[in-house]
Amino acid sequence: MMTEKTNGIVLKTTKYSETSIIVKVFTEALGMRSYIIPGVRKKNSKNPLNLFQPLSLLEMVVYEKSGRDLHHIKEIKSAHVYQSIPYDIKKSSMVVFLNELIFQSVREIEKNESMFGFVFHSLLYLDAMKEHYQNFHLWFMLRFTHYLGFETTMNYAPGQEYFDLQEGKFTSLILPEELCIRQPLSQIFIQLRENEDFGSSLIISRAERRQLLYKLQQFYQFHLPGFDDLKSLPVMIEVLE
Repeated sequence: MMTEKTNGIVLKTTKYSETSIIVKVFTEALGMRSYIIPGVRKKNSKNPLNLFQPLSLLEMVVYEKSGRDLHHIKEIKSAHVYQSIPYDIKKSSMVVFLNELIFQSVREIEKNESMFGFVFHSLLYLDAMKEHYQNFHLWFMLRFTHYLGFETTMNYAPGQEYFDLQEGKFTSLILPEELCIRQPLSQIFIQLRENEDFGSSLIISRAERRQLLYKLQQFYQFHLPGFDDLKSLPVMIEVLE
């Protein structure tokens, strides 16, 4: 058994006993891991339960032994205490949504530092944003596909204006509505894909934002076997309205 120092992102917490929990964490150094946290539900626990909220950012020293499904933590603390996310209903709803998205997408994954860095720093940026963050989740969903292995091909051209959700590229073929993104929504899709400021400068109507969300969910479902409808999506849409 060895110890490893790593940052982590909390994805799921499950009650294990009256006082303990099991936490699924996407770690920077080890990939996806499950850790048992004993005594966390006790009143005077040294590891408070709020340390393990959805997408909490952690610094950990963990015990690592190959072949185990359940691991233990030696030391743990917050890598960043969110300043705005817990107190902003729109941001907190967005985090619940992104947590479900990430958990469904990367249930069992080996070490992937570039994916981890993207998620970690995107969450820091969301917490720091003071305004114009209503498109952040769309921007994240589209950029995240790069790390999942089905990044979009930006081959848009006049006469080639339908984005084929199955093929991940633009086509001149007239496809059924459920298989593509059509104009004018496909133009917004392009702007979102090319945007470098987390979607903050884009002007997207509520109706367009809602349509894009469902189209992006379809996109994930075409490319990730077993990807279910996101239960938090309708709730988030209602909050962002």
